[in-house]
Amino acid sequence: DGVTALAVFVQLAAQLHAQGKSVAEYLEDQYARYGYFVSANSYFVCPDPVKTAHIFSRIRYGPSEEQTSADVQRFEFVRSEYGDTLRYPRTIGGFPVSYIRDLTTGFEMRDVDKVPAETPLRVTLDECRPTFPVSGSSHMVTFETRNGGRLTMRTSGTEPKLKYYLEVRNQDNDRAAAARDLEAMVNAVACELVQATENGL
Repeated sequence: DGVTALAVFVQLAAQLHAQGKSVAEYLEDQYARYGYFVSANSYFVCPDPVKTAHIFSRIRYGPSEEQTSADVQRFEFVRSEYGDTLRYPRTIGGFPVSYIRDLTTGFEMRDVDKVPAETPLRVTLDECRPTFPVSGSSHMVTFETRNGGRLTMRTSGTEPKLKYYLEVRNQDNDRAAAARDLEAMVNAVACELVQATENGL
């Protein structure tokens, strides 16, 4: 993959050079057109599969009753066909969650931030069936937020790691704002979602 990407990049650089442009100038043009993107990819080492399952269960179904006082506000998606209620967080780092895709439980929905607060929403499997294949053998959840954030959390298939991939797009090309939002969401992954300190990670 890396070699192929390098070959495409060299082709792009050659075309830009022929037009009298540098790659850096072209990149600035793209930022002005599409917005500024920042990203942060990292992981938590978690050798205990029971603890990993607990972390993802809390993300999906909310905390236990004794922990609810310190928790963020959550959605309530009632799936009668499965006999469960999904309680994903309504915010990440204070930013409203607008899209959820869970390829472990089989749930996908857009514009979820338009669901009234504290109102359980009954959904059928047809209404929330993911486009991508679903597998209960591993964990993978994706959230998008209204500030241009996109977060995917998953377990590694080869290592005892809980990985996350996070990016933020600022459509106004405000780089300082993008960096602030990214930092807030990175902290939220550790503190709100994974609860790294509490789980000893």
